[in-house]
Amino acid sequence: MNERERFRRIFRGDPVDRPPLLEEGIREEVIDRWRTQGLPARKTHVEIFGLTPHENVEPDLRLLPNYFGRLLDLPARGYRRAFHPSPARFGEDWQETVRRLRDRDHVVGIWASRGFFQALGVGDWPTLEKVMDGVIDHPRKMRNRLAMYGDFCARMLETALKDLDPEFIYLSEPISDNKGPLISPEMFQDLMIPVYEKLVSVARAHGCEQVLVNTYGNTTRLLPMMIEVGVTILWVSEAAEDPEIDYRSLRRRYGPELGLIGGIPLSILRSESSENMEPRLREIVEPLLETGRYIPLAGGRVREEVPWEVYGRYRRILSDLIG
Repeated sequence: MNERERFRRIFRGDPVDRPPLLEEGIREEVIDRWRTQGLPARKTHVEIFGLTPHENVEPDLRLLPNYFGRLLDLPARGYRRAFHPSPARFGEDWQETVRRLRDRDHVVGIWASRGFFQALGVGDWPTLEKVMDGVIDHPRKMRNRLAMYGDFCARMLETALKDLDPEFIYLSEPISDNKGPLISPEMFQDLMIPVYEKLVSVARAHGCEQVLVNTYGNTTRLLPMMIEVGVTILWVSEAAEDPEIDYRSLRRRYGPELGLIGGIPLSILRSESSENMEPRLREIVEPLLETGRYIPLAGGRVREEVPWEVYGRYRRILSDLIG
């Protein structure tokens, strides 16, 4: 059984020998630092611990660069031009990517949306301020723009799914800080959930059952409407250790119907002593594994402050826990 098969089975609720050993997306500068701390030359953490990368294939869903900073000042026709669906958004190597992934063993998702704020052109403080004013003062205009964004993303996803059979579609939603979402749940329901509805419909029509949302911070107030519209997997990154966003709390609230990836606080890798690491990992990971539809992983990007020795200890304990 390869990691692709394990991923599909675990989120269908079928038995597996173990969860997939996903990799955290560790950057080259961290690898270089680890080599000075004992990581063998010409080897990587992926090889040493038998990990598998997960790959998010991305048609370019960003607005065209020359529209940055003025997206919301444009008429509807201008917005459509900024998010014009085109084969060029897949890149020149798209067919090569399709061939490479046809008989793969690893986990692949298709990036289907870059989220509420990116759909409205946010890229700095002035554009964020313009959007926050807009959702209050011009909700009809915001609703119209997001309806067009949903159409754009749905057409791009439709094209991608004709070529690829992914394990999930990937919805990025960087909408929260550690206190909660930056817009109200009512606004999200009105403005963004229709985008999700379109994308879930396209995914289901092509036989893709898993819809994964990747969020940052505390997005718990938006989860009920996400789940209702068809989100099946949650992956929270870079969130504070708030009891509200603790995966054990989420599992008690939503049950295994909401699949989970991640959930291991980065503080365990940053500060836990060797004596404390195993019991901390055990108290988090074991109850989630017992209820199913869970892949344990660090809840964010592993950076240079985590020494190679500590990362290795974390990986060895995790391997023992999952069997």
